[in-house]
Amino acid sequence: MLLTVNTGKSIVRAMAITVLKEKGRKYVGLPEFARVSGELVADLQLEQQRGTVTSVPDERTIRYYLAEGLIQTPEEKQGTASVFSYLNLLQLLTVKKLQAEHLPIRKIRELVAGKSEPELETLLGVRGPSGKKTEAKQYLESLLAPAPSTTPKLAAAPPPQQLDASPSWQRVEIEPGLELHVRSDYSPPATTGKTRSLLERAIHRLRRLRD
Repeated sequence: MLLTVNTGKSIVRAMAITVLKEKGRKYVGLPEFARVSGELVADLQLEQQRGTVTSVPDERTIRYYLAEGLIQTPEEKQGTASVFSYLNLLQLLTVKKLQAEHLPIRKIRELVAGKSEPELETLLGVRGPSGKKTEAKQYLESLLAPAPSTTPKLAAAPPPQQLDASPSWQRVEIEPGLELHVRSDYSPPATTGKTRSLLERAIHRLRRLRD
């Protein structure tokens, strides 16, 4: 089994710097929040290729995200203007990133709702993941886990091996830039423990690419 990743370390670092410099900032009013978030979305190139969603969020799009629960409604006010926070910014950027990966609104809401700033930074890719299992790790683990059998297993002799047949490879795209290559003669782990061990090795390899 082979994991191939297309990544640029300098791009990842630049993305982290661009986002993290906004930590602690406040954005008074929807126009200012839309302007800053639009500039960041454009800088980070969070665009859905061959998609139909808005590339740069405008005020109308942000109001839709608020109504759908994708962005938390700000509680702070200055006069009649809502004061948006760094958390709101992370929520919007994460929504755009997941839209670029063609996730449906329902799934995006599940991934973003109730997340803290560090958790959103991890989803966005500007913060290294902690030891805690995240939705992304759970998703990858579900891909690596053996499919449950719907029929009882019967004891049978193993089929004869074809000695002259060369194994083939199957490509499975996990997300844009990340592919899972599986050889035809590969057998998934039979136990949860072995599956978790395999997952941790894969995550470790991915982390090393970002160092």
